[in-house]
Amino acid sequence: MYQHTKNVNTYYFGEIGVDADNAGTILDCRRRGFAALETKADYLLNQVFDGSYGELWSLRKVLRRFLWHDRIHARAMYRMAVKTFGAGAISDVFSFESS
Repeated sequence: MYQHTKNVNTYYFGEIGVDADNAGTILDCRRRGFAALETKADYLLNQVFDGSYGELWSLRKVLRRFLWHDRIHARAMYRMAVKTFGAGAISDVFSFESS
């Protein structure tokens, strides 16, 4: 599940014309992707891109998708870790138990 969560980096950034990779940790590849995004002229204008599968993409949409996608999988990984190692062994840093 971690690999899947990390490996959307290339896809999401690619939908708005940013060359990114999936190498390293989630944090590493996301940082490189955003650094590549920031080299694009007018990247904050929220331009609309014709992505794959006929879907329209913008920077706002990419950011929403990253947050949504990463949160649902982080929550699932947290729950899996609690089942495997016990609640006392896992920190609930995102407050999943209170949501």
